[in-house]
Amino acid sequence: MIYSWHKELWDRLIEQVGRLPHALLLAGPQGGGKMAFAQALAARLLCERASGSTEACGDCPSCKWLSTGNHPDFRLIVPGGDELEDPETESEPPAQKKKSEQIRINQIRVLDDFLGIGTHRQGARVIIIQPAEAMNQATANALLKMLEEPSSSTLFILVTNNKRRLLPTILSRCQTLNFPKPSVTPALAWLHEAGTPHAEDLLAHAGGMPLAALGEAVDWDRLDGFYRDLAQLEHAGPVTIAGRWEAWLKENKEGESAIDKRTLVIWMQKWVFDLAIMKLCGIAVFHAHKLQEVRTAAGRASISALIDCYNELLRIKAVSQHPLNPRLFLEDMLSRYARAALSGR
Repeated sequence: MIYSWHKELWDRLIEQVGRLPHALLLAGPQGGGKMAFAQALAARLLCERASGSTEACGDCPSCKWLSTGNHPDFRLIVPGGDELEDPETESEPPAQKKKSEQIRINQIRVLDDFLGIGTHRQGARVIIIQPAEAMNQATANALLKMLEEPSSSTLFILVTNNKRRLLPTILSRCQTLNFPKPSVTPALAWLHEAGTPHAEDLLAHAGGMPLAALGEAVDWDRLDGFYRDLAQLEHAGPVTIAGRWEAWLKENKEGESAIDKRTLVIWMQKWVFDLAIMKLCGIAVFHAHKLQEVRTAAGRASISALIDCYNELLRIKAVSQHPLNPRLFLEDMLSRYARAALSGR
């Protein structure tokens, strides 16, 4: 699917079909639809009927294979793709193992066999790697060897939310397509068309990224509770608020966490950022719908304490996915914020 804010970029790229490089890097902020663009491009290149700037037909044998995940000339490389191990050597059942957050070297090495044979119908061969920054150095070096000696009719599509985390040698062998933040008008129009409540507020909180805003729509009530808890923090205390938030981290009926620690840290980062920006510039970036609350909270804090708190949150975010005690993790984060929030008194 090509979103309206990507149509111009799509048209320019499709004009180059037949002259595309062997590797493309789709780079831009998360939540703008880069992965959908990559999948649409893969489908278009593998489609047997599409022409011009149109997307894949969706009905030819190639499109049907791709839609069912069985296309012999397509590979999707994502974190956790090589989790299957010898069951006799496993210390815990596969269902209980946490999915890897890295793309591992074996996932790249198995592409040697894939690239060593001809394409199924003498057409294109496409490999999507997403997110590319999930590769460690060993994995990236394994990919680099393939990019240095590309197979004919093969296109690597790397999708990244942070290209600064990629090796310079990888960057130098890819043609980069930059995906900027969409304009507000088409982003809001798309959210309204999707029936998203509180679209303007969610889009602002998501930093202008429409798919991220849509993803946060299911957390609207919890997000609203987050703001209420911060307003009550001085009286209720970090321990009480941490107890409420810990309940959000517990598994739901499907065995999945309703929300994770990293998301809560990001919400806190956005809040503290807006308090600092309010003191410096008199505006709120992520919380325009909470302008009075931001102004009031910013008035109680010193700018130096807010900046220190934001830097502390960066360090907290870096360990947020580690197996830390949830209650202690949240109490620590809330205590740090509480000190900054009352530093101006």
